[in-house]
Order: sequence, then C-alpha cells, then structure tokens
Amino acid sequence: MTEEETEEERRRRWWEREVAKERPKTVKCSKCAKDVDEFMDISGRILCIDCYIAEEEKEGRDALDMAGEAGGGG
Repeated sequence: MTEEETEEERRRRWWEREVAKERPKTVKCSKCAKDVDEFMDISGRILCIDCYIAEEEKEGRDALDMAGEAGGGG
C-alpha cells in the first residue's frame, strides 16, 4: 500500500526543486583551486575574481577598464 502525495506536499516538493535550481553552483578556480560562487569563464578556464584581476594586471591591462565592451561610447 503506497500513500499518495497530497497537493500541498507536491507543491512543496516542486518549490524545493525550483529553489535548488536557483542556488549558485560552487566551482573550483583552475588557478588557485579555491571554491567560489562568482567566477569568470575565460576561454574555458574558470578563474576566481582575484586570479582574474591578477592575470589582467600581469598582462598590463586594467581588469576593470573594458573599453569597447558595452562602454556606452557608441
């Protein structure tokens, strides 16, 4: 004998599933191996924000200066 799920239980299960979809997924930075929720995907490499900024500074570019990238100067 199996118990059928009530409408309230079904609705709660559905909401729990929807909330789980919205949770940020934690990923591992490919450079420092830190688990992060916010990251940059650069050509398939996952970088945490700190590693991304460090790489941009190392290359002599300002990571926050994105001229031509939706800068509004068009």
